[in-house]
Amino acid sequence: MLLLAAALATCGGGCEAESSGSSSGGDGDAGHPAAAPVAFSGLVAMNASTSCGIPGFQADLLQHINAARATARPCGANAMPAAAPLSWNARLFSAAARHSSDMARNNHFSHTSGDGRSMGERVSREGYAWTAVAENIAAGQGSVGSVMATWLSSPGHCANIMHANYTHVAVSCVHQTGSRYGRYWTMVLAKP
Repeated sequence: MLLLAAALATCGGGCEAESSGSSSGGDGDAGHPAAAPVAFSGLVAMNASTSCGIPGFQADLLQHINAARATARPCGANAMPAAAPLSWNARLFSAAARHSSDMARNNHFSHTSGDGRSMGERVSREGYAWTAVAENIAAGQGSVGSVMATWLSSPGHCANIMHANYTHVAVSCVHQTGSRYGRYWTMVLAKP
């Protein structure tokens, strides 16, 4: 984990989760989905508690993400070409919201849920049948602009955002007073 000077955290280089189970690399691409979808009884809705009360949360994130993808950029040593825009997905949002909530409630920062589930298992459990999936997490950032700047400055997180294979995205932010970082962010990118 990379701790930034202002007590901000991000899962540093090579820490993004990949559907293949590897914790290095950064492309997040995989050819085989996790277990067949077993949906929860209901999807987590976007509201003030799952978007840190940030006005225009979804629209602002999509604008930042798709603006980043619209231009070729270096992600560390990798030159990433421009990629098509992503669309928001409610099932990915539900997976992201459950993970951000888990990290906030349990005051931990990890791609593995408190109950031991991986990112791929969480996404499948929401009923999203994926062929490729990746996750970026961050903690402490107070705005959409700051979390996006953090992710784009990290080679692995940047590569996840720029990867042309993904078609859907969702991001959640959960605030927990008294926790180590305060705000816990989860971005899930996937292709059905």
